[in-house]
Amino acid sequence: MRRGRQTPTFEVVGAYDRTDGPEAVALFARYGVSFIPAQAYEMDLYLAKNELGEAEAINIGLSRPRQNGKSFAARYYALWAAFIEGRNVLYSAHHAGTVRKMFKFMCDFIAANRDFSTKLKPHGGVYKAQGAEGIYLADGHLIEFSTRTNSGARGGTYDVIVVDEAQELTAEQRDALMPTTIAGDSGDPQVIYIGTPPNQKCPGTVFRDMHDRAHASELGEDWWLEWAAGEVGDPLDAERWYECNPMMGYRIKERSMRSAAQSLVREPDSFAREYLGWWDASTAAVEHVISEKAWALCETDEPPEPRVTCAGVKFGPDRATLAYCLRPAEGAAYVEWVDTRPLSEGVGWVAAWLDARRDKVATVAIDGGSTAALTTRLADIGFPKRAVVVAGPRDMAKAVSMLTNAVAERDLAHYGQEELTASATLTARRRIGQDGVGFEDAGGADATLIEACALALWQARTTKRRPGRKAVVY
Repeated sequence: MRRGRQTPTFEVVGAYDRTDGPEAVALFARYGVSFIPAQAYEMDLYLAKNELGEAEAINIGLSRPRQNGKSFAARYYALWAAFIEGRNVLYSAHHAGTVRKMFKFMCDFIAANRDFSTKLKPHGGVYKAQGAEGIYLADGHLIEFSTRTNSGARGGTYDVIVVDEAQELTAEQRDALMPTTIAGDSGDPQVIYIGTPPNQKCPGTVFRDMHDRAHASELGEDWWLEWAAGEVGDPLDAERWYECNPMMGYRIKERSMRSAAQSLVREPDSFAREYLGWWDASTAAVEHVISEKAWALCETDEPPEPRVTCAGVKFGPDRATLAYCLRPAEGAAYVEWVDTRPLSEGVGWVAAWLDARRDKVATVAIDGGSTAALTTRLADIGFPKRAVVVAGPRDMAKAVSMLTNAVAERDLAHYGQEELTASATLTARRRIGQDGVGFEDAGGADATLIEACALALWQARTTKRRPGRKAVVY
């Protein structure tokens, strides 16, 4: 059977004294793990050593098309590093689902193989709490797992960091991760970056910069390897499928690739990027509205006692998002995301939430395509008409401006919800009207969360309505 190309189409790899890659591949083979040649080659590079026995390359970048087993070798490298070499490992990814999947893979392998499971701590060897997953060995070493939004906050020091979904990695996220390797026990740090070529809405800059420096011969002592087409070309050209996909003939079949190519024959650039690893030179970094650092400085553990409570509802093309804002008598206003649900579930859940709090919510601001459906439902349940504000484009721009200024001046608080943080810091800038600014989905983040918060803040700062306040009669 024909197989895909097993050597990179382009690489920048220096000389090394030796590698423990073959030994690691042989070890895991005893437990039924099979590496294709491309994955065995990655193990060679991850475990390449200098004459002192240290990692030859401190930073290694790997770019492959999707569904080509990019993280397979890194999974077993992490196990080798912790269980065989006695090193502390952090596995980091952009999406929580990716983190959970990698954690489960490693846990399943350990549970199935007594040689590994007996090395765990007798109690608490596997910690499964979402957002704080970890594997802990009796000798004190560990593998911890984290999304990028809280990787820098885990408080540990690591010898090895595996950065999956590296195309999403921003400079600020990298800067939060890097100090965790400096004080590692081994004094032998290493960072493995694994990703795919970014699209135009991808927020990351680090992986692209690494790619560009590799192709400009400016990578220094770092290493880079990729499987990638050099041009968009013809999606139906089967030769390029095999040239750029090492998993062709293994997990990827010609029939499946042909189907994908036919479905994207009118979008050859999308096919080239997703299925052939093509790097689009015109892809620019996403321009964000709020920086991660500024947003992080606004985090709090104690919401204020509200003087005014307002809600915001933002409708996207296929979803509705609800948030609220608490404005205290003094100090920063506080925003919190409540929920986001598909429009297929209707708007009744929003109306029910507001109705249950009609004696507390001064106003609710609503923006987006399904506004009429919600205002009608609120009228049907007798929600006060004066408490419902339908926002227009100018109002939305004003609300976003108010929120971004509040973040810049640390006059806003939130408690660090992961989804809201992504919405605030990973989404892209969009234009509203002549000179207004809003948020747009990007980097896997949903812009409706932060815009719903902006609407709630706008109302909390401007409304004069006070539910439950008795009128003064003279």
